[in-house]
Amino acid sequence: MKFEPRNRHLLVERFEKEEERPGILLPEGYEKTEAYTLLRVLSASPDCSTAARKGEKVIVPTHLIQDISIGEHNFSIVLENHIYGVVYNK
Repeated sequence: MKFEPRNRHLLVERFEKEEERPGILLPEGYEKTEAYTLLRVLSASPDCSTAARKGEKVIVPTHLIQDISIGEHNFSIVLENHIYGVVYNK
């Protein structure tokens, strides 16, 4: 299934989280939520500005990422003006 974002949204993917080392016991079901998430842009709506292009890494507030499930397919989108910045490796 293919998903094409519209209305100034970007289709993004999360980077895999690194395994945490054991050390502190936490209650069952506890999840640590980071304030910001590093994402890779997969595609952009045709009406987006050039804030981020396909393949770029962007920083977004975690709570503003929208996850969509359609059948067995999962997509993550974010509105273009929720991008705080682009990350480059130099």
